[in-house]
Amino acid sequence: MMDDVIRWMNQENLINEGESVMVGVSGGADSVCLLLILLELQEKMRFSLQVLHVNHGIRGEESDRDAKFVKELCDRIQVPCEICQRDVPKVARDQGIGLEEAARLVRYDCFLQEAKGRGIAKIALAHHADDNGETVLFQMIRGSGIHGLRGIPPTRKLGEGITMIRPLLKCSRKQIEEFLRQRGQPYCVDSSNGDMDYSRNRIRHRVMPELEKINDQALLHIGQGAELLGEVADFLEETVQKILPNVSRREGEGYFLGQELFAEYPRLLQKEAVLFFLEQVAESRKNLGRVHVESVLRLAGSQVGRSVDLPEGRKAKRVYGGIYIWREREKKSQIMSYDITPQMFEQMERGEVLSIRLPEGEFSFRIFPFYGKIDEIHKKKYTKWLDYDRIKCGLQIRKRAKGDYFVMDDMGHRKKLRQYFIEEKIPSNKRDEIWLVAQNTQILWVVGGRISADYKINQYTEKILEIQITGGNDYED
Repeated sequence: MMDDVIRWMNQENLINEGESVMVGVSGGADSVCLLLILLELQEKMRFSLQVLHVNHGIRGEESDRDAKFVKELCDRIQVPCEICQRDVPKVARDQGIGLEEAARLVRYDCFLQEAKGRGIAKIALAHHADDNGETVLFQMIRGSGIHGLRGIPPTRKLGEGITMIRPLLKCSRKQIEEFLRQRGQPYCVDSSNGDMDYSRNRIRHRVMPELEKINDQALLHIGQGAELLGEVADFLEETVQKILPNVSRREGEGYFLGQELFAEYPRLLQKEAVLFFLEQVAESRKNLGRVHVESVLRLAGSQVGRSVDLPEGRKAKRVYGGIYIWREREKKSQIMSYDITPQMFEQMERGEVLSIRLPEGEFSFRIFPFYGKIDEIHKKKYTKWLDYDRIKCGLQIRKRAKGDYFVMDDMGHRKKLRQYFIEEKIPSNKRDEIWLVAQNTQILWVVGGRISADYKINQYTEKILEIQITGGNDYED
């Protein structure tokens, strides 16, 4: 196994003499094996070594156990170790993503920040041949194209002169476990690895064993197929780069593809060219699939003016002579927040009407006594009455921010503003445009929507704060 690793590292030029290497060690068999192998190679290859462990906070005491194990192991073998503590469940909730995705993002952020702070050039991760095979199968069943089926790359640029490397990519899980057994080295077992709710675990424990019953070299052959597809993908990328100057040009924020010249090339190259431009305008291939590329190509046969919306704000439009691909940037209001101070409330209590002019309309505020006639409360969409007696400090007129919430009922139950937008089926690209009346992170009124239960009028209300927005078609009741 050691010979396989050395051969692979030399072939891919993974570590050079004098470099600093940070090893991501979770405490599991794979990363512990990687750490011990690099420790043995350190003398021959003359590089410095240190460890980073990310405690995701997902598995409670088990996560803390893993962190303690890694720290004690590093102390025993005299390798510097840093523990990065993060609350992944909170990240997942705040960003509205799954735990797996949140954990991955957090890990890479920890690696990048620690490497930048310590002047480290290489980050070694313990992905191995089984991981690669599972990735290829996972991408296949998701409908990935050639680029997704090439598997896990041996290296990946993480930014600012930092590269992730994978020295164990040609080693199997069986080899890794045998390596540790021969050395009498224990390791941690992640209980979530047996959770069949995770797609990768189902592939690992159910699909791969069945494939190996058909052919005990299934893992090897999947890896070989991925390498071949990687070579094909590289060839396609090189070929597309050669033809692009003949069929396209940069225009403003996007790219123009000439239809007649473009149509002369095979459809496979057309797809690769479209994929390239969709990646360029958003600086990522995130959330792109075959269906998006096909929808752009179909524009060639449509009438001028027809367009398609694509993930991450990408757009494509049929124009005279071809197709234009670009990314639509968010339009932010010139005024994102306006404070209503206690001094302004004092003026309103003396009978003055406060007016605030915004780009989209005009807010007006006034205070007047309430005499207990609940049936007189305004039902208009853009005029609301709030219980002024409950407003203890200033307010803000602003767009949404992190942590915003509603009080939904008299029992004080809260709901995140994001969840309210989802339930009201407000499109995600419109949510940043909606004005809010807020007090810190509590929302009193979503303009055009509901008000907080905390500020509703009742029989005990003595003063009313009336808020009205007018101007423009959007604010007609």
